[in-house]
Amino acid sequence: MRIKITAENTGRRLDKFLFAYMNNAPHSFIYRLIRTKKIKLNDASVDGNEILNEGDEIFLIITDAVLSTCRKPIIFPEAKPLNGILYEDENILVVNKIVGLVSHEDDTDEDDTLLARVLYYLQESGSFDPNAAFTPALCHRLDRNTSGIIICGKNLQAVKKITKLFATGKIKKEYLAVVCGNVGKIGESRILVNYLEKDPITNTAYVFETETSKRRRRVRKEIIEKNYKKIVYVNAEPRPRQKIITEFTVLAVAPQKNYSLLSVSPVTGRSHQIRAHLSFIGHPLAGDVKYRGHTALCGHHLLHCRRLKISKGFSICAPPPKKMKEIIRRVFNFDLSTI
Repeated sequence: MRIKITAENTGRRLDKFLFAYMNNAPHSFIYRLIRTKKIKLNDASVDGNEILNEGDEIFLIITDAVLSTCRKPIIFPEAKPLNGILYEDENILVVNKIVGLVSHEDDTDEDDTLLARVLYYLQESGSFDPNAAFTPALCHRLDRNTSGIIICGKNLQAVKKITKLFATGKIKKEYLAVVCGNVGKIGESRILVNYLEKDPITNTAYVFETETSKRRRRVRKEIIEKNYKKIVYVNAEPRPRQKIITEFTVLAVAPQKNYSLLSVSPVTGRSHQIRAHLSFIGHPLAGDVKYRGHTALCGHHLLHCRRLKISKGFSICAPPPKKMKEIIRRVFNFDLSTI
C-alpha cells in the first residue's frame, strides 16, 4: 500500500506519522517493519527519523488484512458540553476556559478536562475525521483555577504554527489579576525581571534574583529491590534557572488599599510565572494560598487571560467569569468595558 503525504503532515517525523496512522499497532511492531525494510519512503529504506514533505510516498509492504488490524477509527468518549467558544475556523478553535477545569489529562487523573470536551465537540460537530493521522491538541494551557483564552489546533500545521508564535513571543497575552495589597498608583506600570525554578515534586515555582542555583535539587527515581518497585528521591546537580519577564499596569486600587487590580502581560511564558512573580514582590493573587495569597475575597486565585493579540489586525477577547466580574465591581467599582 502507498500513502501520499499531504501538506498537513509536512515536517512530521516518519515514525510519529506511522504511530498515528497505524494507531492500533504496537510501536514495537512498526519498528520491526522498519528494521525488516517493509516500510519505505520514496522507494528508499528508512530508519524512522526521516522528516516528511508534501508529495512523499510511504510504501507499506504488508497485506490489506494486516493493515486493517493496525488501524481503527478514533472515537472520543462522551464529554460534558463545551461552552465559551470564542472563535472557530478550519484550523483553530478558541475557547474561554472556566475556573476549576484542568486543561489536559496530563494535569490530573480526572476524566473531565478541557481537551476531552474539545475533542468530543469536534467529533460531534463533524470537524474531526476519525480516520485522520492527527488528533487535535491544545496549543498551550492554563492552571486549573485560571480562566480565559485557550487555543486548540485542529491540524498539525495549526498546532506547530501557534506553538511557534507563543514560543517566539509573537502572541501577546494580557491577564486580569486581583492581587493583595496596594501595588502603586493607578496607571503606574512596572517590568519585573527575575529567575524561576520549578520544584516538580511540589509543583511550586520559586523566584530568585540570580540565575544560578547552589542548592542541589531532588529528583524522582524508580528503583527495584527484591522484585519490588519503589519511588525514591535523590539529590542531583542544580539546573539553570529560567529567566522570567512580567509586565503589569495598575488599573484600580481598592478604597481600603487592601487590593489592586492589574493588567498583566507575561513576556516569557513559564509555568506559574504570574502567580510566583507577583508573590515574589509581595503582592500574591487574592485567593492563591499556594503563593501566600489569602482567601478573604475568594476561595481560588483571581487570574483571567482576557486577551490574545495574534497579529496587528487579529486579537481575541474573553469576558472574565461572573464571580470575578462581581468582585471587581464590588471591591474596585471598576468598569471593565473601559479597557
